Amino acid sequence: MKQSLQFLTLLLFIPIITWAQTTVSGKIVNSKGEGIPFVTVIEVGTSNGTTSSEDGTFQFNVSKLPTNLAASFIGFKTQKLNITSTSGIVISLEEESVGLDEVIVTGNRAKPRTVLDSPVPIDNIGVSELKSSGQTSIDQMLTYKVPSYNATNQTISDATAHFDPADLRGLGPSRTLVLVNGKRKNQSALVYINDTPGKGEVGTDMKSIPTAAIERIEVLRDGASAQYGSDAIAGVINIVLKKNVEYNLKCKFRDYY
Repeated sequence: MKQSLQFLTLLLFIPIITWAQTTVSGKIVNSKGEGIPFVTVIEVGTSNGTTSSEDGTFQFNVSKLPTNLAASFIGFKTQKLNITSTSGIVISLEEESVGLDEVIVTGNRAKPRTVLDSPVPIDNIGVSELKSSGQTSIDQMLTYKVPSYNATNQTISDATAHFDPADLRGLGPSRTLVLVNGKRKNQSALVYINDTPGKGEVGTDMKSIPTAAIERIEVLRDGASAQYGSDAIAGVINIVLKKNVEYNLKCKFRDYY
């Protein structure tokens, strides 16, 4: 019996709750009077709300009148408005100026290491900087000093252990063009067939170039294939030797014998 009375009481109050809601309608406009679509409009302090249509109009139920409405949209300041009528409501949103407090630029290309006045940036790494890496071979020096260059030491992998597969920008060893004084250096005859980086490709033996003969190394990454062809998809590494290196080596060889 008590449950029946509670149910009847609930049915009695449902029309009262429905009657208490009021439908309001209006339009969201910008400073030029143009309608702004997809603006969020809510009744402050409640969960009642909606979004404006493509022409900026809106319509939804509020709990009471008068009440406060809040309209918000990205790029505009949130606007609150006290309303007392059910129709003809116009909410004008003001554009919010977007400013940057501080800009922080991080990168690996800066003077004097990188030639920035060329059509494309070129890393220019001197031999002193290479030696400061503490490594003994040129491929490991480049690994420590050149971004996106990676040479992996290989052990117990047949001929692959003689020189390490090296890649630039994550591409295979054969995608990097290696030059010596601007002339193409021959690639090795060894094909990486083991489970090593660059499997199925042919790389360049960087260890065959003595570090003592190097003056600097130039690394070109952006736009390399447009200048040097498909062999330079990953980039170009130009090894510049010291002056008179070839002459000095011939003299030492002659004196030895």
